[in-house]
Amino acid sequence: MAKSFRLFRQIFLVGTSAACLGSPSLAADGAIASRPVEHMATAETPAVHILGAEARLLRSTEGATMTLRTSELTPGHVTTAWWVIMTQPENCSASPCTAEDVIGRAEEVGTQIVYADGVVNQPDGTAAFAAFLAAGDVKNGWFEQSFDAPSNAEIHLVLNDHGPLIPEISASMLTSYRGGCRGDSLPPPFPDTAKADGIEGPNECRLIQDAIFSAPASRAN
Repeated sequence: MAKSFRLFRQIFLVGTSAACLGSPSLAADGAIASRPVEHMATAETPAVHILGAEARLLRSTEGATMTLRTSELTPGHVTTAWWVIMTQPENCSASPCTAEDVIGRAEEVGTQIVYADGVVNQPDGTAAFAAFLAAGDVKNGWFEQSFDAPSNAEIHLVLNDHGPLIPEISASMLTSYRGGCRGDSLPPPFPDTAKADGIEGPNECRLIQDAIFSAPASRAN
């Protein structure tokens, strides 16, 4: 698994052609899928693609490997990346699965959410993330849901802004959901496992960007 992750990351860091940036999100096991990164949609604004930002995903029977490069972040802020997985996307109300599906119908759609990576944004507002999630039981996930069939899952890669780095609690900010943030800045519908994850601080947490990969075995864009 470690060898597979290193090879995937090397391929990603070499770079891709412009054509690859527009390739579909569906890919069979062993094939790399590529998706644009977007500013997340809100009640007032639609999702907006970020020029040059890209996420890539490799699925296998062993698990899933991701890399994500993006920009238009706030320099010096901490950003964490999260696996948001629907293991039964056929039960979602729409394709791709909606926020209401992910949290409000978590048991029905088989949601699992777990930490992927964390960084301090570069002075130019860029950041790069990489992570591997093994198939099977998920440690420290928000829900009691295993990740048994990576090829059947819909996978969203979601970025959370934790605000400016606070040196005294930097480790918590870089490795948890709540780290550095006020409890009242977290979405009320989120489970207690999320709200208790990390050391509370004075900052505001905001979900800011995402990339969405449909399930090759069951979904199409």
